[in-house]
Amino acid sequence: MPKELKKRGRRAENQRRQAEVQEDSPAKRRKIDYEQQAFAPSGGAGDDYIPFERDVQDETGHSEQTTTFYGLLTEEEQEYYANVNNKIIANDFEDESDRNRFIEAVHQETSGKEIKVASSQSCSRYMEKIIRLSTPSQLRSLFQAFQQDMDYLIQHRFGSHCVETLFLQAAKYVQAKPQAENDLDTSFESLFLEVEEKLRANSGFLLTERFASHTVRVLLLVLSGQPLEDASAKDIIASRNKEELKLEHAPDAASSEPRKVPKSFKKALRAFVHSAISSLDTNYLRALATSPTGSPVLQLLTRLELVQNEEDHEQQQLFLQKLIPDQDFEPESDSSKFVSSLVYDSTGAYLVQTLVRYLPGKMFKKMYKNLFRDRIGKLAKNEIASYVAVSIFERVGKDDLAHAAAAMVPELENLVERNRLAVIRSLVERCEVRGGDLGEVGKALLTIYGSDQAELLQKMLKLNGTATNGAADDAARKQQKHSPDIQGSLLAQAMLRTRQLSAMVHDSLLAQEQDVLLQMAKNATSSHVIQVALTSDKSPNKFLRQFVPKFYDIVADLAVDPSGSHVVDALWRATEGSHFMKERLASLLQAHEHGLRDSKYGRSVWKNWAMDVYQRRRGEWQALAKRQENIEQKAESDKPKKTAIELARERHMHQRGTQRNNVSMVKANG
Repeated sequence: MPKELKKRGRRAENQRRQAEVQEDSPAKRRKIDYEQQAFAPSGGAGDDYIPFERDVQDETGHSEQTTTFYGLLTEEEQEYYANVNNKIIANDFEDESDRNRFIEAVHQETSGKEIKVASSQSCSRYMEKIIRLSTPSQLRSLFQAFQQDMDYLIQHRFGSHCVETLFLQAAKYVQAKPQAENDLDTSFESLFLEVEEKLRANSGFLLTERFASHTVRVLLLVLSGQPLEDASAKDIIASRNKEELKLEHAPDAASSEPRKVPKSFKKALRAFVHSAISSLDTNYLRALATSPTGSPVLQLLTRLELVQNEEDHEQQQLFLQKLIPDQDFEPESDSSKFVSSLVYDSTGAYLVQTLVRYLPGKMFKKMYKNLFRDRIGKLAKNEIASYVAVSIFERVGKDDLAHAAAAMVPELENLVERNRLAVIRSLVERCEVRGGDLGEVGKALLTIYGSDQAELLQKMLKLNGTATNGAADDAARKQQKHSPDIQGSLLAQAMLRTRQLSAMVHDSLLAQEQDVLLQMAKNATSSHVIQVALTSDKSPNKFLRQFVPKFYDIVADLAVDPSGSHVVDALWRATEGSHFMKERLASLLQAHEHGLRDSKYGRSVWKNWAMDVYQRRRGEWQALAKRQENIEQKAESDKPKKTAIELARERHMHQRGTQRNNVSMVKANG
């Protein structure tokens, strides 16, 4: 027989071997990078398509699915939930009972496909709104449905947000007991504990997983009993890029006050945190401090442990001992180097702020003394470290504030040039609260902005770039709201609320020309300075009597302006005790009645000044205008007179204070 035709050579032999391997091996699919290359699904998947992981086959050819696929919503189902969303947004209900019946019908329609709806790219948003309008029994049923595959949902890009909303809503009813007899074993307490136990095994991974992290952080806050609506808690929970689904007629997710939770929650929280950090060493935890996903986790764990230690002194600091072994913050220790390195990192600085806010007083004083006290001026100059400096100002006492103010005086000119006025504003506000001396700061600001009274406020607010008339369009007004001079406006407002620096701004306001004052009042940013000057309790009557007449000729023009109308409203309070000024302003408004009634903002001013009463019942309006003054006088006269023993006690305390001052002076003099 003829021999098989074969090619000679090693190259041909290698080709034959590769062909045999491909014939014997199971079919393989090309791996696709979904982040770099778009995948076009076949059929009518639409925007509901979510790329799941491919099946993994072992050597025997058996496949193991890494995730569960719950299917896709049909076009009819997507259209149904879109219509539900439109009805909820429009609030097209006769009354509350009608809305409750509608939400109940939606839950019945969703029964059996809750996870599929929560995993939908479009309908998961609608599911969040439905959850916020649900009753406790509906939330309990949905909780049980999600619990079937909670591991899948909390790691899902869209489902994790539905679980987060469900946790926030269910947290309100933890103390409530089920009403139905068959629900006695499904209280929210038991549901949360089951979730915690189910997730505990993978707690270390879930805390840093891209989508599960924010949901697990919500779970920890729920278990801890800490407020869920606090501003600092929101920053830890949610990402900056999280879409905010506003629903005006929905009940609040939670209160901003601390919540009462069962003792089992505190035990479960300790077990979860211990499981998460038990296998992690100090180096790994510190590496998380600069991670966008890991840093919020460290902030939360730090806050929870320190707050719990304040409530339970026997509680050990397991997490903080790992993160910061040397809590004395010796200058050359690893803990000091670690914290110092985070101060200038855009992500790690948040963890330092958390430490500054929640560390015990003794530990914070050591950290402040060894790390921050001698370099507070340099911290204030840096764009990132300045936020840490602001947190330090909020924590330190009067003496340390005085030291910080003295250290910052040489840096004020640099801060003003870089428009880092938030640090100066924080220092001014805290010194006013603590009773610190701001004399040197005021002198430095006068030197920087100039001794000319009129130019001081103009330079601080950067008035040269703002609109000078009411013809500015909406785009220009929106640009003004975000203009750089907003920091100068906030600083001026803070100065107006202080005893020592308010006179500087008062003198500058009195020195302004009327056209400049009109420009300021019509600017969305600088008008707040005038409003604070008119309503602050630090504004003396002498200043108000000189300042209010400047608005006589421009009050009608301001009344029809979006920003100026608020200034006119503030004039009502500023003229308390000066009834003749209030009557003069009211007569000027009455002379321009037609212009005010034709304007949206003018009508608001007309109502706030009770001008209809002024026109028809002048005596009643005068009584209304004087009522506030009479009420204050009556409150002063109605104060109960102090008894003889109370007066004697006050004299005794005054004598003791005088004796202490004398002793301290003698010791100081040696």
